[in-house]
Amino acid sequence: MASSSIHESADWETGNDLIIVSDAASATARETVQPPAASLLGHELKTLARESSHYLAGLIGNLALGFVSFPIFTRVLSVSEYGIMDLGQRLLLMLTIASKLGFQNASLRFYNRQEFAKSVTSERSYYSTLFFGMLANSVTVGLLFLLAAGLLPTASILGSLANLVYLILGLSLLRAMGSVLWGFMRIEERTKTFNILQVTTKATTLAIVFALLAWIGPYARAYFVGALGVEAVLVVALTLWLISRRVLIPRCFNISFFRAAFAFGAPLVLYEFAFAVLGSADRFLVRHYVGANALGLYSVAYGLAANVNEFLIAPLTLALVPIYLRIWTSDGPQKTSAFLTLAFDLFILTAAGVLAAVATAGHSALVLLASSKYSRADSLIPVILCGLLIWTANIFVGAGLFIHKQTVKMAGFLVFAAIANILLNCLLLPRMGIMGGAIATLLSYLVFIVSVAWASGRLLPLHVDLQSCAKYAVAALIAWMVGSQLRIDTAALSFMAKSAVVLTVYVSVLYALSNRVRSAINWAFTWIRARC
Repeated sequence: MASSSIHESADWETGNDLIIVSDAASATARETVQPPAASLLGHELKTLARESSHYLAGLIGNLALGFVSFPIFTRVLSVSEYGIMDLGQRLLLMLTIASKLGFQNASLRFYNRQEFAKSVTSERSYYSTLFFGMLANSVTVGLLFLLAAGLLPTASILGSLANLVYLILGLSLLRAMGSVLWGFMRIEERTKTFNILQVTTKATTLAIVFALLAWIGPYARAYFVGALGVEAVLVVALTLWLISRRVLIPRCFNISFFRAAFAFGAPLVLYEFAFAVLGSADRFLVRHYVGANALGLYSVAYGLAANVNEFLIAPLTLALVPIYLRIWTSDGPQKTSAFLTLAFDLFILTAAGVLAAVATAGHSALVLLASSKYSRADSLIPVILCGLLIWTANIFVGAGLFIHKQTVKMAGFLVFAAIANILLNCLLLPRMGIMGGAIATLLSYLVFIVSVAWASGRLLPLHVDLQSCAKYAVAALIAWMVGSQLRIDTAALSFMAKSAVVLTVYVSVLYALSNRVRSAINWAFTWIRARC
């Protein structure tokens, strides 16, 4: 499962890169001779459908691998070692963002197929500048971190991570180089190869890590050693592929292009880093205030909640943004607002039902997937999931800022929410333990979404039906109360039975309360009967 736990490490790209792809593609399209509109539209739609299916297949493959590996890691590793591994991933994420410095976005923005076809010099300058520029920046960040570690009491700051620093630094360099190499493959539209390599890399990493766990013991070090080895092979292989194409030549490094790429990508680092702090600072503070064992419990609860949220946010991210951008371009702001309002209402309806099911069956899911040694973390899952669902709402309520290209404001709101997250954790963790961390996460995401909704709503208003939201809340509460009455000892049966009961009761109550839901269900049954 692609989650905030160990499996997040396989995701070398960020959502910001997807935003830039459309800019690069549109820039390339404007430079070409335009065919008739209908022909162009049909061709682009076919291309979009084909390449989206490739990315979707890769996403499903990675989710499947995560679903298999998560129970293995939680059972093999001790609670504290799992927490150390998750904490290491958070440090790795921040170092990787600093090492990339937005160059992976520049690889997408400055690609010019027509110019490169005409000029070999321009092509070599593009690949060489971005590759060697990324390498230089990654090495510089690594050296600065080592210098800071030498001047500061590293052991007291990093704790048990101090012994993993060199592995994490090596991985951050490889991840940074990997991000620009993946960017080259994406902009060249090698989508099949991209996704096959992504899934193969993750599968190979997991296989080697499992072997290392059996060989050197159940320690977090095994994960970082295995990941470092596999990703080093991958980066070397992709680099040799570029060398064989004669596009990586040190003397073709262009300082002017390097400055342009830096000027373009660097501002996006603030957004990425603020997001990383918002989603990661709690791990460091949990370890500091509550201890390593509590960190392990918190990390597993966060990972399970993130996995549930991922199943909602991944399809939405793939499908929603292109659709509302198309509606905005073709039909204007009113229809875009109407579409997003309806989509947001459906999201709230779905999220309320999912939250009720998780609140009821969370303990069973935790025991089933992670083992009973993490059972004390069950109360954290619905709180964290609620926060993550609130975060996911930014896809809808932040559409106005995105459409009007005011992403700097979103970065500012992220920074504010990240600061709020740190302060809330410092306030609540000493008083409430790990539940304080979960509540701090929820409140900080709420701070972010309220800020974004306020700013974005002035550009593209969404009309939230409070009466419908109240009905969803009542239905979810009733479903949770009914499902909580079930008592089944077997974890698997308990999870399936409670989830089924909650969702059945939830839909039934909404059928009685909501005309909209009633009409939708009646229409669905009519449609099914007509085709049977």
